[in-house]
Amino acid sequence: MGQEEYTLTQKAIVEFLGTFSIVFIGAGAVVVDLMTAPPDAGTEFVLDGLGMGTLGWVGIALAFWGAVAIPIYLFGHVSGQHINPAVTIGFLVLRRIDGKSATVYIVAQLAGAIVAGVLFTLIRGPEAVEIASMGATAPFPGVEQWQAALSEGVITFFLMLTVVAMAVDERTPDSFAGLAIGGIVAVGVLTTGNITGGSFNPARTLGPYVTTTAFGGESLWAHAWIYVVAPTAGAIAGAITYDRVVLRPHVGSEPDASDVAPADD
Repeated sequence: MGQEEYTLTQKAIVEFLGTFSIVFIGAGAVVVDLMTAPPDAGTEFVLDGLGMGTLGWVGIALAFWGAVAIPIYLFGHVSGQHINPAVTIGFLVLRRIDGKSATVYIVAQLAGAIVAGVLFTLIRGPEAVEIASMGATAPFPGVEQWQAALSEGVITFFLMLTVVAMAVDERTPDSFAGLAIGGIVAVGVLTTGNITGGSFNPARTLGPYVTTTAFGGESLWAHAWIYVVAPTAGAIAGAITYDRVVLRPHVGSEPDASDVAPADD
C-alpha cells in the first residue's frame, strides 16, 4: 500500500507512535544516564551529570538512533514518519504535505511526546523528573542562547537534508532511510549533546517540558523558543536547499499537485 491508501487517522496514529519512541527510548536513555551519574557530577544545573552515567554519550546516541530508525522501518510506508514538527513544516514548505495533514501530524507528534514522558515518569517514578527533568534539553552552562539556537539549527538543517533525500529523491535507496536518518540524529547528539542536550525536534523537547511541569519539576520553559524556532528554521532551510540544489535540477520542474499529500479523513 502507498501512503495515499492510508487514512489521515492511521497516519496520525503512527506519527504518535514514532514520536513516542523518541521520547520514551531516547529521552528515557538520558534519564537513565543522569540517574546513574556519580553524586559529585554536579547539582547546580539539572543536566550537569549528563554523559557521566552508565550509558554515556555513546549509549545515549545509540538509543536515539534506534528510537528514530525503528519507527521509520515500521511505519515509514504509512505516514513517511516525520516524527518531528520541524520536518513536517519543512515538507509543508515544499508542498509535499497539505496544511490539514501537517496540522494533524504535528498535534499527533506533540501528543506522542507528552504521553511518552508521562508514562516513563509513572514507570520510573518521580525521580525521573526530580533528578533528570525527564531528559529535557537546555543549553549547558556557559552556552549562550544564540549559540544553542545556532547549534540546533545547523544539525536540523542536515537532518532535513537527509530526510528529503531519503523520502523524496527516488535515486536514494529506501532501505537505508532508517539508518541514515537515525544516524544523523545520533551523530548530532554526540557532537552537540553537551551544548544543547541534542534535540533537533520541538516535540522531543516539549514533551519532557510538559512532563516536568506536570510533575512539579524544575521549569526550563525560558529555553523553549530555542528548540522550537531553531529546528524549524533549520528544517525549512534544509528542505529548500535540497529542493533547489539537488532535486529540481534532476526533476526539471516545480512539484505539481500530485506531490501534495491528500487531506484524508
